[in-house]
Amino acid sequence: MADRSTALVAAVCLLAIPALQPAMSDEAADELARQATDPTASLMAMNFIADYTGGFQGPDTGGDDALDLTFRPAIPFTAFGKANILRITLPYQVSGRGDDGLGDIGIFNIVVTEESWGRWGAGLVASLFANDAAPDDFAIGPAIGAVYNVSKKLNVGIFSQNVFAGDTAVSQLQPVIAWQLGQGWSLSAGDLQFAYDWKNDRWLSVPVGFQVGKVTRIGKQPVRWAINPQYNLKDDAGLEEWSIALTFALLVPGS
Repeated sequence: MADRSTALVAAVCLLAIPALQPAMSDEAADELARQATDPTASLMAMNFIADYTGGFQGPDTGGDDALDLTFRPAIPFTAFGKANILRITLPYQVSGRGDDGLGDIGIFNIVVTEESWGRWGAGLVASLFANDAAPDDFAIGPAIGAVYNVSKKLNVGIFSQNVFAGDTAVSQLQPVIAWQLGQGWSLSAGDLQFAYDWKNDRWLSVPVGFQVGKVTRIGKQPVRWAINPQYNLKDDAGLEEWSIALTFALLVPGS
């Protein structure tokens, strides 16, 4: 309990730092906020996420909360004249159900195409399963999505990620809805992942929630912090019930 509390307090303090720094210009902050809430934007970001799960569906088994710390870099690059976005997810369970330590690693790469209405991208997503109880060690599949620029303030879109292996067949659908509030503030759907397990014919996650984010700076370094509460409407024993994710990101414009 002490380790979990210390880590959570440290994450909250880290997220509070940017609010004490001098703000950048509203125009620059708004543009970075728009890119940070668009998964197809070529913005390099080093994301540090503290994700606290406050409850699980089903009976109380004495382990009804969890804390995960995740490092998720998003790295844009160009290959063969095409814009790419590489994203790696490295989660570490501080406490919770199952074994603490490094969790399932996610690797995601899409090729992005600019259109007059916005962007679309397609590529591959892969998962390396750290849990010995997982049916497979590795799964891979297609990822595709698009984001439509309704206006300078509003983006909407959808992203689909799918991984398959011998005993694994899972699809995730992420709605993209982001409204820029001005002065670097944004209101978005956040990381809502609707997950379906095709092998077991059941939903794993049907989340509702939102994310509030703010772009500012530490010295000359642009940063973003965000809070993303979620509730899982799928009531199956063992699934997460509700969680709160706190994110601190170092942003690298023009990468």
